[in-house]
Amino acid sequence: DFTWGNASYFNLKTGEKIDFKGTEIKLLQIRNQYNQLQVGTEIIWLKVSRRTLPAVLGNLRIFVADNRNLKAIDRNKEIHGLLKKDALICVSSDSLPLLNPDEYFFPVSYSDGFLWSAEEDSYMFSYILPAERKTKGNNMNTGVDFDLQDARGTEKHWIVAIENSKVIWIENNPQDKTGKEASVLLESSSQPGIYYLYQHLFNKKIEVRHGQKLERGDMIGTVWGDENWGHLTFSVIRSDSVPSFLNSDHNVVNCFPQIFELYFEQSVGFSKYFTKGRIFFGKSRSMNGDQRNLSAFEQYSGKGWILGDWDITDKVDCAVKGNDGNARLWKILFKDSNAESTNPADFYDFEINVHNGVYRIRAKMGDILLPTWQKVVFEGIDAGIISNEKAGFNWTSEKVVKVNDGKLTVRIFVDNTNEKPAGIGEIVFQKAL
Repeated sequence: DFTWGNASYFNLKTGEKIDFKGTEIKLLQIRNQYNQLQVGTEIIWLKVSRRTLPAVLGNLRIFVADNRNLKAIDRNKEIHGLLKKDALICVSSDSLPLLNPDEYFFPVSYSDGFLWSAEEDSYMFSYILPAERKTKGNNMNTGVDFDLQDARGTEKHWIVAIENSKVIWIENNPQDKTGKEASVLLESSSQPGIYYLYQHLFNKKIEVRHGQKLERGDMIGTVWGDENWGHLTFSVIRSDSVPSFLNSDHNVVNCFPQIFELYFEQSVGFSKYFTKGRIFFGKSRSMNGDQRNLSAFEQYSGKGWILGDWDITDKVDCAVKGNDGNARLWKILFKDSNAESTNPADFYDFEINVHNGVYRIRAKMGDILLPTWQKVVFEGIDAGIISNEKAGFNWTSEKVVKVNDGKLTVRIFVDNTNEKPAGIGEIVFQKAL
């Protein structure tokens, strides 16, 4: 259907197949965000790659960019405008980078020591939780967000052109009450129909002008963010006509694997491991760089919730009050919404990659807004039942546990009547032996 860099995007109906460089690829079925593909003789399940890295099968690299089930739960269907059939898959040769690093540049300059963890909660097609939805428009993120809180309104961590391109327009955001937020749209010089949208820039520090031709890595400006968090939202758009400011969230290309590869110089994941840590859940984006720890486990992150194809959002709910918050766990997540999902188990597991050994661990349980009920188990060791009749938190006692499988598991049992949620605000752990 279209290409970007060295990657080709194909729309497939269930049962339909294509031939890519001599390998037959067939879409067998889809189940919520999961997609079963036959690649040559191999059969594999892949979830839509909202923040998940591609699979490598033989000499091919493949990921699912979108599918009809995600589109069905998004209010703004135009975001998913590139999806024409049941699933949109992206295929490339494993011998080539998704984007040639001599032609493309990561959207944030490294010159001031910028570090990216790739753990912001607002990633590609990330489900915007009901408590945080400000409009009746889309309920999925339209790009990849980068935490730049320390650069808000300052000349630091400059935003740069991803490739040789032309400035199409510069627009202030009329919904921004501060009057400081702007967006810039660039058109690719190498591939007609590919556009790059930079949102939440500081309009007092825009360094480009309409019609200007840019080279890869040229400065565009610095960030402002929204009302409470300094960040950049970067989106890629495929369109036969020039996107306007009003429809700049249409026909969005899933670009997370490409951006990940530009930064980490690899498109297959590494594994992060911990020996100690303090993990917060659901805090305000400005307090913890949007690392809210609500999403499914990824190896490169080294931590996350063990969810399955039953949860189409690929994350758990949360509660927020001021700068504080927590993960909120129901038997039925997002009840009475298009994203309603029922956990087939009566518990949730949060896993942390660790080196084998003995660990001390405790957790802060409860909810900032609601009464809760939860039973907590650390690596098979019962930490007790915590029942809070009012909103608030209680710490479990500290437990000493032994890890033999490289995973420190926190299991939280929930009320299967769905009358009260379980909640977790923080985990503290440290290797003892």
